[in-house]
Amino acid sequence: MKKLLTIALAAALCAPAFAQKMGMTNSNAPTVKQAVESEGAKISLNYTSITWADGKTMNMLTDKEKGARSRQRLNDSAAKSPLGSFSTSVAVKCGDLVLAAGEYSVYFTITDDCQWQINFAGADGKAQTMVLPVQKSEHESKRLLLCLYAEDAGAGVYVSFGLMSGMLTFVPHTESK
Repeated sequence: MKKLLTIALAAALCAPAFAQKMGMTNSNAPTVKQAVESEGAKISLNYTSITWADGKTMNMLTDKEKGARSRQRLNDSAAKSPLGSFSTSVAVKCGDLVLAAGEYSVYFTITDDCQWQINFAGADGKAQTMVLPVQKSEHESKRLLLCLYAEDAGAGVYVSFGLMSGMLTFVPHTESK
């Protein structure tokens, strides 16, 4: 029994929790539910406000040379354990992405060049991905922060984690003929 506990403890210490909502530091992570309604359109964003183990996991993931395996594990598990959901009652455009009205799971991945990406996966499981427009910030967020807010022509999301932050803008999208 003692040997089994030792092996289990060693495995837990050597293998960080890569699923985006898993791990000891996120066992009681708060959930956040937000919605913006305007002119008959509604956008909602629900997510788990995770932390990255006091920055240790984040440092490992963003180490370009030594973090390849860690990034691969995170990317492989992200779609299976999304951080939250995004829904919209109208088609919206965010950067180069066009999201039809509907419900999407939301998760983050990291490229080999250590660029963060946000992914919106529809009911069919197909994800639309864009580089997350974040940059170094003076403010450190200990937990993932996604703040949905209203804008004149749509909605925005302030994104912050660690020393990174940025903005996403969602505007109504109409098909041009």
